[in-house]
Amino acid sequence: MCQIDHADNWSTGGLTDLKLLGPACQFHNRDRYRHPDRYTRRKEGTDRWAFTYHRTRTRRLRE
Repeated sequence: MCQIDHADNWSTGGLTDLKLLGPACQFHNRDRYRHPDRYTRRKEGTDRWAFTYHRTRTRRLRE
């Protein structure tokens, strides 16, 4: 399901401005809010931005 996402989290003062809104799936919209350290924002033009998701990897120990 596609949702509208704020570039800066709304709950921490992010503005609801068309220049700072964009589509995101439900998982990434909520995950970026809960784990902002997993995402890097970059500018993609004058009024465009994009996020890169950095998956956290856990390593299993073999016995």
